Amino acid sequence: MKIGFSKHIKISYRADMQTVIIRWQQPVTFTEFKMNCLAILSTAKEHEACSWLLDCRSKGDMSQKESDWLSFEFYPKVLEQVSSHVLVAWLLAPRQMQRLQEGAALSAITSNSSDVCRKAFLTENEAVKWLEESVAQMVHRNHPRQ
Repeated sequence: MKIGFSKHIKISYRADMQTVIIRWQQPVTFTEFKMNCLAILSTAKEHEACSWLLDCRSKGDMSQKESDWLSFEFYPKVLEQVSSHVLVAWLLAPRQMQRLQEGAALSAITSNSSDVCRKAFLTENEAVKWLEESVAQMVHRNHPRQ
């Protein structure tokens, strides 16, 4: 299990879930956010992990700039370097979730595509359950019984 990178985050890999987990410990600047995401990418490549849990409860609100960077630059890089399909569970604070429900246009969190499936959650149990079920479906779809 790899843990670390900076004082702002903790990154780990859970082999039992084939999932990279990042937990922001405090708000970060846009530059720090991008560096943190590149650390996620490095860990995901190392473990060939296409399932991610991003705990943003202590990070603060995601900006439109961060969302756009994820959607248009980061996710394509992930698809090129890690896997052709990625699952991203976003763990949000109630205030962050409320912003989404009120119509915040954060495509990095809310816009599913055929290759990046993403969903926001308020509890870690819900996020983990969704990731486990989604990974199982992916494995079944990629390796159907003969």
